Amino acid sequence: MSFVRYKKFGNKEYAYEVTAYWDPVKKKPRQKSRYLGIVVNKEKGVYKRKQVEQKTEKLILDFGDTYLLNEFMKHEDISNLLEKVFGDRTNYMLSLLCYRLCHASAMNYARIWYDGSISRFLFKKVNLSSQRISNFLRDIGDEQIQRDFFKHYLSSTFAKAKKKNGGVIIDSTALPNQIHFPFNAWGYNDGSIDKQIRFLFVIDKNSSLPLFFRYLPGNIVDVSSLCVTVEELKRFGVENSFVLIDSGFFSEDNIKDLYTEKIDFLTRLPSSRKTYKDLIREESANLERFDNAVRYGERALFIKQKRIDLFGKDAYAHIVLDPERKGRETRKLLLDALEEKENGEAEIEFKLMKKGVMILTSSFKMKKEEVVPFYYLRQTVERLFGFSKDDLKIVPLRVHKEETLRGYLLLTFIALVVFVLLKKSIGKKHTVEEILLTMRNLKCKVYDKDILVQELTKQQKEIIEKLNVIVPKNMGI
Repeated sequence: MSFVRYKKFGNKEYAYEVTAYWDPVKKKPRQKSRYLGIVVNKEKGVYKRKQVEQKTEKLILDFGDTYLLNEFMKHEDISNLLEKVFGDRTNYMLSLLCYRLCHASAMNYARIWYDGSISRFLFKKVNLSSQRISNFLRDIGDEQIQRDFFKHYLSSTFAKAKKKNGGVIIDSTALPNQIHFPFNAWGYNDGSIDKQIRFLFVIDKNSSLPLFFRYLPGNIVDVSSLCVTVEELKRFGVENSFVLIDSGFFSEDNIKDLYTEKIDFLTRLPSSRKTYKDLIREESANLERFDNAVRYGERALFIKQKRIDLFGKDAYAHIVLDPERKGRETRKLLLDALEEKENGEAEIEFKLMKKGVMILTSSFKMKKEEVVPFYYLRQTVERLFGFSKDDLKIVPLRVHKEETLRGYLLLTFIALVVFVLLKKSIGKKHTVEEILLTMRNLKCKVYDKDILVQELTKQQKEIIEKLNVIVPKNMGI
């Protein structure tokens, strides 16, 4: 048996259908009710139920990778730094940074990535057409903008270690290309001659963060650029007590300037130098002695130290012999020499003496155990060059104006800063590429008024917890 019951709340009356029934478990009569709606006409039994709005799914987008990067840049205060420098163009810069890190491909594909990513809602009204990107890179290539960036960056929290008690690593790499450009010049690279631009990097020794970059014509040799780089760093308040440089920067002028500026250094002595040849002839016979033995990881090395005169200044030579490397190189040299029988004995004898040997020179005294680990901090730069070329696809260059080149290199530099910070935060267990690909699999569905984020996998939960990022269940549009 059923009847209608009415209830009044405020100025509206609601109708419910009540049905009586027998409960066989509790053995007594009970009632259940069903909502009929708002009373329109009680006498005629007309009621109106509120229609539940149905959400219509409009899009499915990549969510996790871009969202993670955007939140990470906020957490590391990078977004705030970019806001100070780029103002109302910050969203454009953030979108390109996410593109370079999530999908390091040619810039002309950026629009396709943007349309299929949550970036279209995080960075609204950004036009990533090829022409607009070229215009943006040209604009941020302005020298005043770049000076403003380094002024803010080098005084920011993630460049604290640049102060006097720190030190820097300076190195350069070639960016081969075939574009018609004033800075493009023929230069030597990896055993061949290419049209190229030189890309010089300054890295903080303590934090491994990129501090500064310069670009040079491809025919400018490294020795010509060191002093200018040190002077430019001073303009930004970077006073160095130590520089670690490769042998390409070794020259009399550079070494004397470092002494004049009271900047300590460690570098590799080029094998073409007379000092190198004299030390090989004088010390190689006495290198393999137990009192010269030093452990370096799982390797055993011989290191002999000697005070030397370096362009009229007191310096220290560190003669390093790797027995394993000496064995491999000696075997190859002997087989080649016995096969060809062309080289004179004196020349072969000297080559045998220097096999497996490198000579480092410093302006200060060092413990034998510290020499090789200290020098191999340079591998930090090599890794960053590798990240720039392999992960961020800095080459091939596709720009044709100097302003656009400066803008492109600045974009790559900032992306590399984010990359390094992200790598340090996630530790050795994962690579940056791995976590971004894992997070890209986190999708979101776009409705008329909001965005619904899909469920996180176990691996995705581990990543966001490691990086202290909170992923919402839904977002407003």
